[in-house]
Amino acid sequence: MIAELAEAPVERIGGKALGLARLVRGGLPVPPAIVVPVGEAVAAEELAAAAGPLGEPLAVRSSASGEDAGQRSAAGQFETLLDVTQAQLPAAVEQVRRSATSARAQAYGADAQMAVVIQRQVRATRAGVGFSRDPVTGADEVVIEAVFGYGDALVSGEAAPDRYRVAADESVRACIAGLLRTLRDDEAVEVARHVRRAERLFETPVDVEFCFEGATLWLVQCRPITTL
Repeated sequence: MIAELAEAPVERIGGKALGLARLVRGGLPVPPAIVVPVGEAVAAEELAAAAGPLGEPLAVRSSASGEDAGQRSAAGQFETLLDVTQAQLPAAVEQVRRSATSARAQAYGADAQMAVVIQRQVRATRAGVGFSRDPVTGADEVVIEAVFGYGDALVSGEAAPDRYRVAADESVRACIAGLLRTLRDDEAVEVARHVRRAERLFETPVDVEFCFEGATLWLVQCRPITTL
């Protein structure tokens, strides 16, 4: 059955939903979401009833077995759909499920069981990723990359990010890519505190995708760092 993240059956929700569920249980700020478990046949009426309280627009995201795992993340191999309306939701869920058997996923070698995360889409004014350790050197400092708008500009390489390094004493070093900085020092520290809390929850170094909706900070994904 469809479940809220904190109540989802762990063995059937896939890596992405599991990471989000850990954040929710740890009291970290995650946008409201539900998950359709692996293999669950869901009637349109049930889907509408469960997703209705999330409002619109929605982000419909893959949560495959093995996705966002410690050794191999499979990040980017499956479907994510944004700006989905309630009326479009059943078709969007099926499209994400079918991405488990897409040519792209098969070429990657991803043989996955697919759950689907349905999340209130955050209207991000700034977004980025925070690493609980330097992903290159392993140094004990939080490294944050941030851009204006949605994080896909960062992931695709279309926008050069600001980079912030937050030490254990919460001192901040900033390297600004443009004329305006994306994060104030206190906002970089806020992100770093959440990233360090996530590392303690996962008991391993993590990278955390985040976004600001105005002044409100949300965490939208968390996974182990695979490059260390």
